Amino acid sequence: MTRRREDGWTRRRFLVTAGGVAAGTLVGAALGDAASSPTIRSTPAAGGNHKPRAGAAMSPALTAAAADLRRLVTGRALTVDDPWVLMHAVLPLGADARHGDEPILDYVTRTWLEPVARGGAQYAAFPLKVEAHPNHFLEIMYATAVPPERAFASRMGPVTRADLTRGAKALFTPAIQGDELSWTVSVLTAESKPDADRFENADGRAFTVSAVVEAAAQAGEAGYADTVAAMRGTKPYGRSGVQEYACNGTHVVYAVLDAVRNGYRGSRLPERATALLQALLYRLGPEVALIDKVIGAEPGAQLNADAAKLQFLGHAIENARFAQRHHLYAPTAAEQAAIATAEEQLAGIAHRLTTTYDLDTLARQVPRAYSLILGDACHALHAAEIEVA
Repeated sequence: MTRRREDGWTRRRFLVTAGGVAAGTLVGAALGDAASSPTIRSTPAAGGNHKPRAGAAMSPALTAAAADLRRLVTGRALTVDDPWVLMHAVLPLGADARHGDEPILDYVTRTWLEPVARGGAQYAAFPLKVEAHPNHFLEIMYATAVPPERAFASRMGPVTRADLTRGAKALFTPAIQGDELSWTVSVLTAESKPDADRFENADGRAFTVSAVVEAAAQAGEAGYADTVAAMRGTKPYGRSGVQEYACNGTHVVYAVLDAVRNGYRGSRLPERATALLQALLYRLGPEVALIDKVIGAEPGAQLNADAAKLQFLGHAIENARFAQRHHLYAPTAAEQAAIATAEEQLAGIAHRLTTTYDLDTLARQVPRAYSLILGDACHALHAAEIEVA
C-alpha cells in the first residue's frame, strides 16, 4: 500500500518539470512510498573511496547507467543528512560507506535509533516515519553482510545488529500486512531456518517465519493478479493494485525470491517466486508505456516520468539480477530482450539526471522528490553492480 505521511503527502504526490521549476502535483501512476524525510541538509562527500565492484557482468548500456548513477550516489546521496537516502546508499556502496567522516551505519543508528518499550522490556528500533517500512534499515544491514556482533552507538548505549534482530522479532505484530512484510521476510528468513522458524514477540504471541513468508507471497500474488491476466491475454494491461505496492510492486517479489534463496520452499514457494518474477519481467514494456501515457503526456513532465521509470526499472532489473546471481531463475530469450531494452532505458534516464535536469533547484523546492530520486538511484546502481556470471 502507499501510506499517507503525517504531513498529508504520499509517494504518489510528486513534482518536477523538465526545466527545473518545481511545484506540487499529483501524478497519475503510482510511485512507492518513502520516509518522511528531514529537511535536506548537506554534509561534504567523503572522498573517493567508493569504487565500483569488480566482476559484475554488465551490458554496455548497464555499464553506462552505472557510471552516471554512481555520480548521483557519491556526489549527492552521500552528502544529504536524510537517513532514508543514506541507508539506500549503503546498498550499492557497502556497509563501510561513509557520510562525511563517519560510517553511514554509525551515523544513522546514533542519530535515529530509538528505544521501544514492549512486554516489560526495551528494544531498539528505527521509527517507521524514518525508515518507511518495518525493518527496512535492518534488511539493508543483512543485504550488505553486517555481522551480528557489529556494535553501534545509540542513545541506549551500544546496540549490535543482533540486538536489532531481537527487536524485530519482539516488536513483530500481525498489523504488518501485505507487501509491507517484504523487508521483515528478508530479515527473518536469513535468521531462521525453515525447520526452526518459530519465534515469539514481546507480548508472548507465537509466530512462524513460514507463515510470514506465506502472507507476503499471497500479497504478491494478489497484487500481480491483473498482470497475470494481461500475460494470458484475458484483459488489457493497465493500472491495478500492484502499482499501489511499495516501489511499484517490486519489493514483494524480491522478498519472496530472498526467502527461496534462504531455503524456504514450502507450499511450492520456488514455483510461485518464479511466477511472480515472470510477471514482473512481463511488466517491463507495458509499465513503461503506461508511465509515459499517464505521466509523460503532461506538459513539462519528463522528469516526473523519468523518476517513475527510474524507480520501476531499477528495482525490476535488481530483481532479475538478484535471481540470476543466486541461480533462482534464468530469463528466457524474450525476457532477456526485454531486460536489455530496460537497461538501455535506464541508461538514458541516468544520463538525463546527471546532465539535463536541475536537481539543485529540485532539492531546494521539493526536497522529498529529490530524496526519492536519490534513493531510487541507489537501488538502480545496486542492480547494475550485482555480480552475475
